[in-house]
Amino acid sequence: MPSPGTRMGRWGWLLRPGRNPLSRPGDRFEARLLAVLALLVVLAVPAAVAVGGQVHADRLEAARQEAATRQEVRAELMADAPLSVSGPRSEMPHVPARWQDSDGEIRVENVPAPPGTRRGGEVSVWLDESGAVTGPPKTPTGAVFDGIGAGVLTWCGVLLGCVLLQAAAHRLVARMHADRWAREWARVAREWSHS
Repeated sequence: MPSPGTRMGRWGWLLRPGRNPLSRPGDRFEARLLAVLALLVVLAVPAAVAVGGQVHADRLEAARQEAATRQEVRAELMADAPLSVSGPRSEMPHVPARWQDSDGEIRVENVPAPPGTRRGGEVSVWLDESGAVTGPPKTPTGAVFDGIGAGVLTWCGVLLGCVLLQAAAHRLVARMHADRWAREWARVAREWSHS
């Protein structure tokens, strides 16, 4: 095997962990576990890409279906929208509004409106196939971000699991070493007290 000081020697050490003659069995176990977990983290990359690709494809199909089945109409507000909203900041206040549906009938319903929009102002309202108020359709860009997010979260989940497993193994090995060290000191103390 190449000398440990050379580049090949360092790679050889990484491929054969725990070969130091002074290492204890727990050290060798921990080194081998670290090598296996590192390999698992690397192999998780293609799995995370596959998960992200599947989520992207699913969200893109949902975006196409929603774009084909949802209709945008302009609605006139019948009251002022409040300036602030109690609850989540991203949520818009709901205000009565009216619009003409595809049958020519006037509909009145509470719809989300940007805070501070004045009475008589117009807002976009999305309707589903049945004519019920719904949210805007998902976008292809949103599908890309969902796919990337799912892939990254999958890989981070594997990484976190491996880090936690390595930390637990390290604590266990350290505890075993400390117990063995304490037993050895107790044995030596007994021998010294008898001499």
